[in-house]
Amino acid sequence: MLSINFNSAAPSMVVILFYAAIIFAIVVSYKKFFSGIKTGIFIFLHSMAAFLLLCAIFQPEISVNVKTRLRKPIIVMIDVSSSMKARDRTGISKIDRAREFLAKNRFFKKYTPVYYSFGSELDPIQQKDIESIKAEQNATKIGYSVTEALKRHAGNCSGVIIISDGYENQFVSWEEMKNKITMPVYTVGVGEQSAKDIGISTVITNSPIYEGETLKISPIISQSGFDGEKISVSLKQAGSLIQGKTIELVSGFNRVDFEIPSLSQGDYLYQVSVQHGVGETNTDNNNFNFLVRVISPVIHILYVEGNLRWEYKFFKRFLESDRKIEPVCLVRVGESTFQQTGGISLEIPPDILGNEKFLQKFNIIIFGDVDFSSFSESDLQNLKNFVEKNNGGILFMGGENFLKGLNRQPLKDLLPVISAGNNNTFIYGPLRIVTGDGAKNLPVFEDFKPLPLLDRINRTGNVRSGSAILFESPEFDNIPVVVTTTAPGGKCVVVATDSTWKWYYGTQQSEKVAYEEFWGKLIRFLCSPENYLGIGDKIPEILLDKRIYAKNEVVDIKFLLRNNKTTYSVYVIHPDGSHTDLKVSDNRATFVPEKEGVYVVCAQGQEKMINKKEFIVTEIGSETQDPGRDTIYLKKLAEISGGLYFDIENADGLNKILSVRRAAVKKTFAVSDETEKYLIPAIFTLLSVCWFLRRKNNIL
Repeated sequence: MLSINFNSAAPSMVVILFYAAIIFAIVVSYKKFFSGIKTGIFIFLHSMAAFLLLCAIFQPEISVNVKTRLRKPIIVMIDVSSSMKARDRTGISKIDRAREFLAKNRFFKKYTPVYYSFGSELDPIQQKDIESIKAEQNATKIGYSVTEALKRHAGNCSGVIIISDGYENQFVSWEEMKNKITMPVYTVGVGEQSAKDIGISTVITNSPIYEGETLKISPIISQSGFDGEKISVSLKQAGSLIQGKTIELVSGFNRVDFEIPSLSQGDYLYQVSVQHGVGETNTDNNNFNFLVRVISPVIHILYVEGNLRWEYKFFKRFLESDRKIEPVCLVRVGESTFQQTGGISLEIPPDILGNEKFLQKFNIIIFGDVDFSSFSESDLQNLKNFVEKNNGGILFMGGENFLKGLNRQPLKDLLPVISAGNNNTFIYGPLRIVTGDGAKNLPVFEDFKPLPLLDRINRTGNVRSGSAILFESPEFDNIPVVVTTTAPGGKCVVVATDSTWKWYYGTQQSEKVAYEEFWGKLIRFLCSPENYLGIGDKIPEILLDKRIYAKNEVVDIKFLLRNNKTTYSVYVIHPDGSHTDLKVSDNRATFVPEKEGVYVVCAQGQEKMINKKEFIVTEIGSETQDPGRDTIYLKKLAEISGGLYFDIENADGLNKILSVRRAAVKKTFAVSDETEKYLIPAIFTLLSVCWFLRRKNNIL
């Protein structure tokens, strides 16, 4: 790209036109006064003299971008983490493959390479030291290492070549990486693309759970090279076998399901193990340790009913029969007056919704057939705060006054349906009720048996965007019956019927069981263990950069809270049961384990609620969890930087890419006060030669 500027107050275009006018005048003058005479040489000499004179006056500066060969050094980074020790089927390790590649491709010398080894640390090395480097570092920090290398060179390089298996141990934000990597990165993938291996990728559980619930454990078995083979998977506790299953490996990922019913309160450490495959070279990923929490809380429920009706009678009886629920039951006897009719004895304030401290005593608030028209916006704001700030759950039951008075702020946007206002109508049955799509992804609603018929259902408004239908009736185009929305803290649920009491009153035992299961699971949903503990509000969520660490490796722990004013303390439980208090700064803490085993990070809030997260410490950490190569990561890293990915077996094209690397360089040519003194002799010489030739040709 060409650009021209002048040291003049006049615009550049005006100066250029002035140049053109002077040259044009010289050409026209010669053509007019010396017609018929060869004047080309005179026009050229005179025009050049005028051009140089104008340059001395206006001092032009010309800039142009030209493509030139890159001469800056290239950074070559070699992965020396422990995963590079893994051997392929021929018995050659990844690090040996990397050394072979560098020895074979001696063209690197042409590009002035600067060598680094990296893993948990980035270290400069000499080319002569490559033969002696060992794959012993217990972590792979690819993102950190490449940005650190570029920072050290401060742009004085033309690109980066990374030779690695691609197993990054830290969380990578691709957007941040894209902003930090200022040079093209060429990645070379080492390791088998489909190494023969069986391992446990992760274990999915429904922990934490309430006492008496069924614990569900689902290990995900990854495999390559063992299609169609049968293996055994075992579940152990304290080294003792609890359950075992045999599965056939039919895909890259295989799920196994275990269930343990009716666990009592406590923390349980389990291990899932998978049988070693014949010819499997890596067995470090065949075991998976994990922590399960079983808590035994008492759930406090405020049940507010608008009148003495059948739904109230049987629902109150159900709440009072559960030893893990402490209800306070109120019935409206006046516009703003409520009378306690059951549950634990509690001092009831005159304005129940106007007293936030009173509402904070409960985990769940359930409203029966209540008309909210007489409640103030301040009262409704307190209910909204109960959900969003206090991590509580609210449920609105169907009836004659279904959602009446709620079609206004501030509770309007919290409802999972758009309320129709005061125009309530019913659909009469009998009506079937089935689980909706929103319930199918929630473990608490799994294995629901067919529910009894309902006599009638309230018509709801449109389901609000972001809400989920838990139960619906297929009789009228899948009309919603139970709908939920999840606020930043708690939940809001609408149950659009007032006839479930007939299940409890029914003649068949199965109807009563269905009633108890339906309402029991809704209460469990409204106050899940995470809601009860207040994770994210009263106590922080715990984030670890990975699950498995090596001895003496730094464990980086982050804590997430929606309210940064919440105070909490943090400690680590060692495998031997001892504790170490951690210092938290900016919601982060670090810990260095010295022994192998299972450690537990504990974050405790002011109300003595505790969140827990386990991590495992082994001799070599997580580096040997997968013996292959992570091609996806390496390709993504190359893509965001403007580089390319190469398999190490087919990396000959790297030489071609490097040989044609060019960069745009800006060249500038300018006339300044210092250089214009050289223009005067040039102008004098041009005019003198022109005068001499004209005189020689008898042209005045």
